[in-house]
Amino acid sequence: MESAPINPSAQEIADLVVARLVNEGGLANLAGANLMTIEEQTIEEVDRVTRLVMSGLLTKQCHEAEPVTACPRCDKQLIPKKPQHRALQSRRGQVDFKTDVFHCEACRLDFFPSDENTSV
Repeated sequence: MESAPINPSAQEIADLVVARLVNEGGLANLAGANLMTIEEQTIEEVDRVTRLVMSGLLTKQCHEAEPVTACPRCDKQLIPKKPQHRALQSRRGQVDFKTDVFHCEACRLDFFPSDENTSV
């Protein structure tokens, strides 16, 4: 069994997208596809990949963000909560990711450490 390259090049990634579109995607009948169809299917697949990459980066950013310890409003101690799934709307569509959450009992508000970086 062949293992995937550790550091694939842009060409190798493009080859994977081509294979996916032809073998599993909307271009199974490539011989009969016109340029518009090829372009639309390519953009759709690349946007899907872009959203997955952004999701991974946002999740990683959340883990690297400075933990919030005091409420930005009242300066009281924040309580960590279970991480939550969030969604942001990007130019390429909705991006889903998981982030840490902190709660202020006094203000009854939740805070997300990465909000400063992820806001549009």
